[in-house]
Amino acid sequence: MLKPLILATLISTLVLSACSSSEQNETQIDPQKYQVQDVASLQQRLDLLNQKLSKDYQAFKKTNSIAFSDQSVFDSRQLKTLNLHAVSRTSLKPVKTAYCEMMNGYFAEMYHLGHQNLSLIGQLQLPHAQHEDLAKSFANADQFYDFILNRYTSYRQAQEIMGFGCNLKEALN
Repeated sequence: MLKPLILATLISTLVLSACSSSEQNETQIDPQKYQVQDVASLQQRLDLLNQKLSKDYQAFKKTNSIAFSDQSVFDSRQLKTLNLHAVSRTSLKPVKTAYCEMMNGYFAEMYHLGHQNLSLIGQLQLPHAQHEDLAKSFANADQFYDFILNRYTSYRQAQEIMGFGCNLKEALN
C-alpha cells in the first residue's frame, strides 16, 4: 500500500519539476538595451564588450592562477587563440564553472548586441571574420552557436582541454 503512494508522489514531483524548469529557462531580453543607431556605435559597444572581457579574464586569471598552464596575455580581439587560455583539465569544477560563466556571458552579450542590430552587423569590422556573413551568423542562436564554436573562436577546443562542457547553447537562449 505504501509503495504505490511513494511511487505516485515521486512521479508527480518529477513531472512538476520538469514543467517548472522549462519555464524558468526562458530569459527575457530587453531589445532597447542592445539597439544602436549606427555602425560606429555598434563597433564601440563591441569594443567595450571586448575590453570588459579582457579585464574580467585578467582578474579571473589572477585569482585562479594555478588553474592556467599558459601565462601569456589574453587578447579578446583574437579569439582563435582562446584554447591557449583555457583552464587546465586538473582544475576544480568551481573554477571551470566560473570560466564557463564568464565566457558564456561574453558570447551571450555579443550575440544579443549583434542580433538586435542585424541591419548593421554586416558592416561591422569583426577581427578575423572578413569572409563571414555576419547577418546570417547573428540571425538566431543556433547560427551564432555554430559561428562561435566552429569558425570564429577556439572555444570548443578550450572546453576539450578543460574536459568540461560550458553549454553555450543554453546561455544563448
